[in-house]
Amino acid sequence: MKSLVSFWAALATELGDLCGINASRDIETVSRRCVDEGDAFLRITLPTFGKAFDKALEQGEYTSDLSVGFRRRGGGLPLFLGGFLRNIFAPDGALLSNPCTESIRSVRQLTAVFGKIEGEVSPRRKIAAVRAFCEADDACFLWDLTSPPALLKELEEVSNRIVAPMLARADFKVSKDDIVPRHGPGQTADRLLGNEKFDLTYWPTHLEARFSWADWAVPNYRFISGKEQATASTHVVRARQTLVPKTMSTPRVIVMEPTSLQYMQQGLMATMVESIESTTDLVGFTSQERNREMARSGSLNRDLATLDLSEASDRVTYLQAGAVFSGLPNLWEALDATRSTEVDLWGNAGNREIHKFASMGSAVCFPVEAVVFLAAIFVAIRRYHRRINAEFDLTWSFARKLEGLVRVYGDDLVVPVEYLPTVREVFAQFGWKINSSKSFYRGNFRESCGGDYWCGSDVTPVRVRHPFPTNRRQVSETQSLVSLRNQLYHAGYWRTVQYLDGRIHKLFLSRRRGVLFPIVKETSAVLGRESVSFEPIGLGTDRYQRALTLGFVPRVVIPKNGCSEVGALLKCLTAPGKDDEHLERSGRPSAVSIKQRWMPTH
Repeated sequence: MKSLVSFWAALATELGDLCGINASRDIETVSRRCVDEGDAFLRITLPTFGKAFDKALEQGEYTSDLSVGFRRRGGGLPLFLGGFLRNIFAPDGALLSNPCTESIRSVRQLTAVFGKIEGEVSPRRKIAAVRAFCEADDACFLWDLTSPPALLKELEEVSNRIVAPMLARADFKVSKDDIVPRHGPGQTADRLLGNEKFDLTYWPTHLEARFSWADWAVPNYRFISGKEQATASTHVVRARQTLVPKTMSTPRVIVMEPTSLQYMQQGLMATMVESIESTTDLVGFTSQERNREMARSGSLNRDLATLDLSEASDRVTYLQAGAVFSGLPNLWEALDATRSTEVDLWGNAGNREIHKFASMGSAVCFPVEAVVFLAAIFVAIRRYHRRINAEFDLTWSFARKLEGLVRVYGDDLVVPVEYLPTVREVFAQFGWKINSSKSFYRGNFRESCGGDYWCGSDVTPVRVRHPFPTNRRQVSETQSLVSLRNQLYHAGYWRTVQYLDGRIHKLFLSRRRGVLFPIVKETSAVLGRESVSFEPIGLGTDRYQRALTLGFVPRVVIPKNGCSEVGALLKCLTAPGKDDEHLERSGRPSAVSIKQRWMPTH
């Protein structure tokens, strides 16, 4: 923790100098409170302060309810970071007519820098996360049980006009079985890894009803003879819930799917994404830049609102998804067949039926939730216009005219401000929660897909992702530290970069060759310094005449795992590897180390 406090002090000093502020009192406050409160102050309290600051920008004043845990000056602004805040707000908390953009960027940087550090979560918070998952699922069950038929009919009508044209190509491909199933890189409920996944020994009955094992799980019908089909298996593999590190305050809840379901889900996902992105820009999957550009525009013109949903994937119900895909019968049949209906909860907490359409971990969760949210936005848009003109008719051509004004990327939404009250109304009717602390529409601040903007200026903070390493054997931490150094360099915080360079030099000190921390391009595999002022200097060349440099390079060991001859042939037909050993080694790395190597500088 001391290293993080020292880093924060270096960063605060540089930002203070940039804004003409003495940050020494703020550094003393952070040092003292870290002694009293530990890591939680850096990872939870500071980010909470930052969220309150964002909300103050949103509402145009710093009110008394926004500074929980920090002393205030006579009921006005907090004393902590007070020098920066006085460049942004008046003593009574009102936003200045011309607040200092550099001070806004500094406050956001200093409060958010540790908010995304991955770390172990307390058992109490893990249990709370599992309970929240179950409560959201119960809410889905209750919504489907009591949902107004008129609301579902409204969603269905809008979807047939807006969603159906986007996915018509995917629906046609699914009807012709023109999809390519594939395996994802992650873990599965039945604990198969790498090449092992191609021996599909479990094929549930509800999947067989739409995608037969004989057609999809073996290379061709030759391999059926003499073999017992996987559907004859008497055991049941349920989806399996797991918790992965996200932040210190909450873990990320993932539901791992059985291998056979994930295999078909991946093929459906690829088909859906290709169909949507080749048709419209209203929904995005492969690039977040469009959302960020719209957020920047909204911060400047105040015409676009950026919304974030809480528990987004856990609150899309089965009936809601069914209504949205009602005009795409072939695609809906396939999605329904690949859906998990039961899950084993984390911590031996038993199993339960799944009422949401898909949990995070399903390959189709992201595209399904995106089109469901888009359909609901257009339900709101149709209501808005029909209240003005009862004869209004929502058409696909009208929807296309809103490209650049409406966009969905997962649970990051951008909508015109004029539609926002109706969007809130519709989302509440569907049981979805808008995260008020991360949704912006009133002031000149907007955020979407990792891009934060104030009056058109980028105020996105650079974040620490891992604790600082003490030696090179901590590979993820070392890689993260080098990445942090280079991000801060490009952000212009060069004195803080010098502080980090001192730490990195100690890590990369070679007894024979000194410090191996060369200047490299960002495309190089070498852990090195990126620079806009100097070109990388090669100390040699390889047979391709590429400039080489000596540095530390992460060495990845792909685990050994194989499959049967049938599985090997299936892999070569559906997902051929790019190297000669792909049938012997596959999956995520089982071991990573850092070694000295000669590598290209670019």
